[in-house]
Amino acid sequence: MKYLVLIFTPFFFFGNVTAHSQEEVEHFYFHVNIADTEAFIVKEKRDGTFTIKNKNDKNETAIYEKYNIFQFKIAFPNTDRKLLKTVHTIETDNVELLSRLKNKFPNKYTRIDQFYPAKNPYYPNDYGTTSAVENKGNKYPSYDLDLIQAADAWSITRGNKKVIVGISDSKVDSLDPDLKGRVSNYLSYNNSKKGISCSHGTNIAGTAIGRMDNAYGRPGICSGCDVIAHSYGTMEKIEELVAAGAKVINTSWAMCKMGGNYSQNINERIKEYYDDGIIIVAGAGNGRDCNRDGIKIGDSLYPASYDRVISVTGTYLGNTFETDEVFPDKEGRLMTKRMNDRRNGYFYIEEDGTLTPNDPEKGMQVNKAIDLLAPAEGYLLGADICGKENPYGGASSNAAPYVTGTIGLMWSVNYCLTAYEVETILKQTSDAIEHLNGNEIFVGMLGAGRLNTYRAVEMANELKNPFGNVTFKNRDFYRFEFTISSAPNTITLQNQTFRDDATVDFKAKESIVLKSGTRIAPNKRGFAKLSIDPTIEIKECEPTPPKKYGSYKDLSTNNKPQ
Repeated sequence: MKYLVLIFTPFFFFGNVTAHSQEEVEHFYFHVNIADTEAFIVKEKRDGTFTIKNKNDKNETAIYEKYNIFQFKIAFPNTDRKLLKTVHTIETDNVELLSRLKNKFPNKYTRIDQFYPAKNPYYPNDYGTTSAVENKGNKYPSYDLDLIQAADAWSITRGNKKVIVGISDSKVDSLDPDLKGRVSNYLSYNNSKKGISCSHGTNIAGTAIGRMDNAYGRPGICSGCDVIAHSYGTMEKIEELVAAGAKVINTSWAMCKMGGNYSQNINERIKEYYDDGIIIVAGAGNGRDCNRDGIKIGDSLYPASYDRVISVTGTYLGNTFETDEVFPDKEGRLMTKRMNDRRNGYFYIEEDGTLTPNDPEKGMQVNKAIDLLAPAEGYLLGADICGKENPYGGASSNAAPYVTGTIGLMWSVNYCLTAYEVETILKQTSDAIEHLNGNEIFVGMLGAGRLNTYRAVEMANELKNPFGNVTFKNRDFYRFEFTISSAPNTITLQNQTFRDDATVDFKAKESIVLKSGTRIAPNKRGFAKLSIDPTIEIKECEPTPPKKYGSYKDLSTNNKPQ
């Protein structure tokens, strides 16, 4: 076996893009609020494009006539929110269309937002009120599913039973229609009737693995995965889930200290799980002052802060633009709230447009151990069936199961992925948010970005394609580890940066292509290794019997309490 290994020191790559064949015409998708469309006449032509005429305005009609329009429809037909009732989806092959409409009719065409859907997104009948099809499920907006492009991911897979999801939490309801029959193995069951011990576990399970398309409740991210449920709060519970066969384990609980004198043993055992392809996903916590110094920002909670746990904190969502929901505080200072992809829920709007968190210490945990962010809020199945007045909300606990469910989908399409590859894909395909207006004060503590389920599943799927091209593009990473060990064809880096403390170890069968704008510049703590291995083979991987690990307390380590 021969390897071509390239070890990189800091430098820039500026390659040439070669066109191998005639490409399809690119289509562009927009959501835009359009006021007063009653005078519109919309017709579909034989070629599948649309004509849009305003019978009262020839100038507006003339603009539409100059462009190809492939979709023109109400975006959220189920919504009750006034702001969303006038949002339309427009698909065109020329972005100039929206520019001209906005320029000519600035008060009519507002809140223009470009988005990037899959070709055939799948909306189940219980999606929520932001569904593009009739909704028969919960009556709350699914901004959470919209943000992570869940419907697009479900066009690829809705899960496979060979992937076993472990839920370590309070009661996971066994009778609710979204969960009845979904859990194949209850290792423990606490039948609480009220309070958080009644609702919390069901909230988490509903988000991660709830039944889909049953005209009830909400769809779980990996509704086709198998499930094992257990109690929470100790390493023993995690061990028992692993022994029962769980491949990815959700721990939406957090504590300032874990394991006492055996904390290092726990860390080493979790590393062992990870090397063996078992991933623990943990909620990072909700603003705990673990160091008891009056400062919550930066404090670590466990198990989220162990080395090989994927630590997840939450982002707010609901408003795309800071002007969507503006109101004065008691002193008349303008504020906005629930901005997409922001760590804080409320902001002051400064005169220059800068968003300043009203209370930076108030919110979900942020620290250097955070790996990813995910939606913190959504419809909470457990809160609903346990009688809470408002079953919409959440925190970092609710963010973790979006990642857990996404990992379930990734392994459903490509069970051969290592834990290192899964985490690499999750981070690369996430949406960069730490430099967004309002997030800047948390730079270095917001992980790689906010989860994008569709792009993660898409890349996982591409990594089993013998003719695939796994593309890393348009991200700038200054830390984290990135490993792809078995690309069956090509890896392409385009306008991609790995620098400073980032480490890169990519291996492909045929080629690694470095395109324009790519920069690889690790410091002494980072490195980059790109290699070609012609022996890489496409294979089908199946679950194996659980490995017997023994107790974590029996590991030999230099035990030190946290």
